[in-house]
Amino acid sequence: MAKDYKVNFNDYSFTTEEGTFSGKLDFKMFGKKQNILVYITLDNGDKIIAAAYKDNDYYGLRDIEIDSNIEVTFTKSQSGMIRLSDVNLI
Repeated sequence: MAKDYKVNFNDYSFTTEEGTFSGKLDFKMFGKKQNILVYITLDNGDKIIAAAYKDNDYYGLRDIEIDSNIEVTFTKSQSGMIRLSDVNLI
C-alpha cells in the first residue's frame, strides 16, 4: 500500500540564503517547466522549496526517496537569484 503524504504547501517558501543545509525530503513533484519541486524540512525546522531542472539531471532528486536525509547547497546565480546548486544523500 502506498504511503499517504500530507503536506501543507503553505508552510514552505523559497530560501533567500546561500549555503549548505541538511534536512529531510518531505515531498517532491514534477513542475510545469521540466523541473522537480522538492519540499524540505531543514534540521533547524525551516521549511523550504527548491527547484531542480532536467539540464542538471535534477541533481539526482528524481531517484531520492521521500523521508530521506539530504544535504542541499544554494548559491546565487548571475541574475542574483538563490538557486539549488547541489544535493547529496546523507
